[in-house]
Amino acid sequence: METTVDRAFIRRAVELGDLNAVRVALYQQTHDPELAALPVAAKLTERDREVLVTKAVDWLEVNAGPGMPEEPSPTELRALMDMATGEEMSDLEFEARRDIPAFRPFPWYAQWSKTRPELPEGFKAVVIGSGFSGLAMGIQFELLGIPYLVLDRQPEPGGTWSINRYPGIRVDTASITYEFSFEKNHPWTEYYAQGPEVRAYLEHIAKKYGVLANTRFGHTLQSATFDESRNLWQLDVTSPDGAETVEANILVNALGTFTNPRLPRFEGQDGFGGQVVHPSQWPHDLDATGKRVAVIGNGSTGVQMVSPIAEKAEHVYVFQRTPQWISPREKYGAEVETEVRWLLDSFPGYWHWWRYMSVAGLFGTHGFLVPDEEWQAGGGTFNPMSDKLRDDLTAYIKAQTEGRQDLVDRLVPDYAPFSRRPVVDNGWYRALTSDNVDLVTEPITRLTESGVETADGVVHDVDLIVTATGFDVVKYLWPARYTGREGLDVQEFWASDGPRAYLGMMVPNFPNMFVLYGPNSQPLSGGTSLPMWYVIWASYVGRLVVRLLEDEASSVEVTLDAYERYNKALDAESSKLLLLQDYGAPEKNYYVNEFGRLQVNAPWYGPDFHRMCTQVAWDDLEIS
Repeated sequence: METTVDRAFIRRAVELGDLNAVRVALYQQTHDPELAALPVAAKLTERDREVLVTKAVDWLEVNAGPGMPEEPSPTELRALMDMATGEEMSDLEFEARRDIPAFRPFPWYAQWSKTRPELPEGFKAVVIGSGFSGLAMGIQFELLGIPYLVLDRQPEPGGTWSINRYPGIRVDTASITYEFSFEKNHPWTEYYAQGPEVRAYLEHIAKKYGVLANTRFGHTLQSATFDESRNLWQLDVTSPDGAETVEANILVNALGTFTNPRLPRFEGQDGFGGQVVHPSQWPHDLDATGKRVAVIGNGSTGVQMVSPIAEKAEHVYVFQRTPQWISPREKYGAEVETEVRWLLDSFPGYWHWWRYMSVAGLFGTHGFLVPDEEWQAGGGTFNPMSDKLRDDLTAYIKAQTEGRQDLVDRLVPDYAPFSRRPVVDNGWYRALTSDNVDLVTEPITRLTESGVETADGVVHDVDLIVTATGFDVVKYLWPARYTGREGLDVQEFWASDGPRAYLGMMVPNFPNMFVLYGPNSQPLSGGTSLPMWYVIWASYVGRLVVRLLEDEASSVEVTLDAYERYNKALDAESSKLLLLQDYGAPEKNYYVNEFGRLQVNAPWYGPDFHRMCTQVAWDDLEIS
């Protein structure tokens, strides 16, 4: 049935849209001073709202159509960004955020300083992994015209989105921000896309931008050894055709953090009569209909799957070891309305500013991580932002569980929000109130032939056990073996206190080798979404390769002094943050490694880390 786009339809579209994005996109088109005088959406009066909606509908009735505006001048762009949030930003923040609206064709990517030089004969880069970061890196090499090869052990692109196919899987950040900024206005069907749609998106990117043609699937890296005499990496790979050796001038490891599943072993597991499944190994034909199911774990994956499993299963036991702060997301699970799709396609600038506003609420999140001693001295727990969020999320738990104190007492964490990865509610709390769902907080002691036995001696009879126990996220560059200069093994180099890297990307004595999404690389705050960071890191590699080739050099690596200095500063910054404070419960946090050190995250304020990754400190590097 064809949609009739009349004034009523346009008004519905505007009212369903993000009014901050509507206002800024309209102002960019009209420069109407009355729009500039309006406050941000949260502060609009009824009269203000009507003025904005009417002006937008009037303009769209006459001017709606495809097209995207060019990037404004830096001065105008900054003014529009300030207008969108109602707050002025610093120069540092502007540089970190200017490409979030994604006006430029390929934001952040590196380019040749002049014309592309003639490359050395046989020069080639190899990328390990074809998930988000591997695709970002491949596209950087495509733009530079550098020959490259992507190797992936899976049969398709997608990384973690290829291996994870469990019920309820979807993104927990808005689809419009969980995308590459060079692919404009992708037609997502849901506000938070489901797994199959994300996989299709990544395959589309791989095909459209040429990466798929340079990818070899079913190829597993076994070892990588640096040949000092030739400044080359020798890669030993297993493939469908057997063992192969591949040589690379540049080696980029885009393995991701969620690569190696954590597979628990319980006493008595071999004697269990049912099926044990990790979500990353979910069989395509597994159906929970009519089964008695145990879900062990309540991180992002466990929370996503309980509700859809409970709709089909006879009974579900949810085994919780540590309570989580689980929060709602507006329109989580909802389809993008026809009217909003039309607005994205027909209102030039709206897509850009909706992208910006979709992350703008996270710009100030670093404040959750820093203690306020004066607030604590006055009776507060951590700081005003953290304490208010704790109160709000506690009220949400009570509301979702219908005030059941037996559940509330076991569900409210004793640590602060934001000290662990935030978990998005997929109807998890509501599911716990269902007659066929039980929350179990007694520790698991063993598996029996019929089910799961807990410390109180109760055996919970089940047919299927789902171990939603996550991944070994602190295992970087594993299980392949990496050998650098003078036979140095990277795992031995890291043995004293866990994996480290300069900017999360470079390790001394491992020349021409980079890690994307490496140790201490995931930003804790700032609003820039991970797909944007994948491109930023890929462009950092691109800048170094450009310098290497333009200088007719053959080797680039971080100096040991710069590596140690950077990590000393990183540890000092980490020590100030919630995650390593008692109230952050570091002993319960997978962001913290066995040595008590922050392992996964970059502790810096987001714009500071952005500057580090986009303004190369050449003195920290040795190019020869």
